[in-house]
Amino acid sequence: MAPKGGAGFGRLGAYVLNARVEVDPASWTRLNAYILDSAHEGEKVAWARVTNCQADDPGWAVKEILATQAHNTRSRSDKNYHLVVSFPEGERPTRAQMEDIEDRLSAAIGFEAHQRVSAVHQNTDNWHLHVAINKVNPVTFRNVMPVRDHYLLQAACAELEIRHGLTREPHTVDPRQVDGQHPHRVRGRAADFEAQHGGQSFGTWARTQAAAALLAARDSGKGWPEMHRVAAVYDLAIKSRGAGLVIGHREDGRLQVKASDVDRGLSMQALTAVLGPFESAGRVGPGAASSARYTKPGRSGPLYAAFQRERADALAAKDLAVKALRELHLAYDQQLHDHHRDRLRQERLTGLRGILRRDSFRHIAEQRTRDHTERKQREAEERRQLRARHTIPNWRGFLEAEAASGNEAALTALRARQQRRERVETELLAASDAGEARHIIYRHLRPAIRRDGRVVYRVDDGGLVSDEARQVRVNQVTAGATFLALTLAADRFDGRPLNVQGNDNFRQLTAHLAGASGLHVTFADAGLERQRKIAVASHANAVDRGAGRDYEI
Repeated sequence: MAPKGGAGFGRLGAYVLNARVEVDPASWTRLNAYILDSAHEGEKVAWARVTNCQADDPGWAVKEILATQAHNTRSRSDKNYHLVVSFPEGERPTRAQMEDIEDRLSAAIGFEAHQRVSAVHQNTDNWHLHVAINKVNPVTFRNVMPVRDHYLLQAACAELEIRHGLTREPHTVDPRQVDGQHPHRVRGRAADFEAQHGGQSFGTWARTQAAAALLAARDSGKGWPEMHRVAAVYDLAIKSRGAGLVIGHREDGRLQVKASDVDRGLSMQALTAVLGPFESAGRVGPGAASSARYTKPGRSGPLYAAFQRERADALAAKDLAVKALRELHLAYDQQLHDHHRDRLRQERLTGLRGILRRDSFRHIAEQRTRDHTERKQREAEERRQLRARHTIPNWRGFLEAEAASGNEAALTALRARQQRRERVETELLAASDAGEARHIIYRHLRPAIRRDGRVVYRVDDGGLVSDEARQVRVNQVTAGATFLALTLAADRFDGRPLNVQGNDNFRQLTAHLAGASGLHVTFADAGLERQRKIAVASHANAVDRGAGRDYEI
């Protein structure tokens, strides 16, 4: 949503449609020119759309919207609503899907009948739909202010992802929407965590694994010590927070959940009614051996142990450096203090009187202020440099660094973190049983390792290849990029027939390069396989005439 007090619908419409804001909107190019984006050769706007206006031309539609807004002279609130819908990299819904998404999102926040101008921008890796909406109702001329629109849009997005088969993403849940089984509990953050990490959140684990045992301990008649003992069996600790209780992980203090969210019977009120006033755990040793201990999704095994060692070493080194720097700063501060104290003592012994004495002491005071200011600035800069030298690795950064150095296990773990739906894209190579594909890196090509585990290669002829968990995608099609994608697919899918998706030109180029290069690949599509064999025969004849291979990696 655009901030209140924006620059007006004319400027917003110009941004959405990639037009010049200083000219009359009626002089903007016609709708077909926007669809083709002829002025920018398809650089930014894929297509534009006008809704609920009498004019079909975007420029005239903006003028019509401005005229509608002029009828409302009472409202001082912003009359424009800027909605941006972004899609994951590589996901490109059809125009019909985009229009349905726009209509349903607009209706979700009460703008179904309102005038709007929209356009799809394609100048970034992520396609995004911009919708400029006139908040002034074209019939009543009231400036409509949507209520809790963020939550309404999030709920509508979740439904649209299912409706159109788009990538499922975690969405924020309206706090007023409650779980049917536990009407006191909001499940939004836990659901977001589980959707992103592909495993149970700490709260969900505590409810499913430990709640029954804790309730049994409450009813055992052995008081608070039994509660704390049973909690320790699950590596949990019960602590007071404010007026209530929290249940947290004994080792990871960041993992905790309200006790009442685990079960209503574990709230402060419910427990004190049975066990009396709260008693802290005191010294509680480890519980009996139990396999029911919470582990964050994807964070176990030798790779994570290596990360923990590296992080512990980095923390220890940083602590030592911080301690040494602090001692240096304290020592210099004392030296500076002693220096100015000695200067004052010496100045008192000079025997100066009157204005000369006052000027001398004022000069010393000013110099002391300057010295202390410079000291603080220098210390702040030294602390900044120390933080830059002693960065603390996080799990994702550790995986990225290990994958970039050729660690295939790290690359596999990095890809597993990103729970993406397998999308059907325009130019990609995959095998039917790609789940068993090998994970490899062509280090000599110096690829970029993305956070979701994609390995991105740039080819000298301008091509771009994205090697993903279950497929190889050609983002920018060139002969070199297609050949690289074929080579990757041949190495990763180990001779399994390839499924090629894309337009006819890409498919034909793929078949020709596969045959001409002599790569050991086959295609699941009979037509492509036939074209590949023809290319093999043609290449053999060319070799007999002295021709060589066209492309090399």
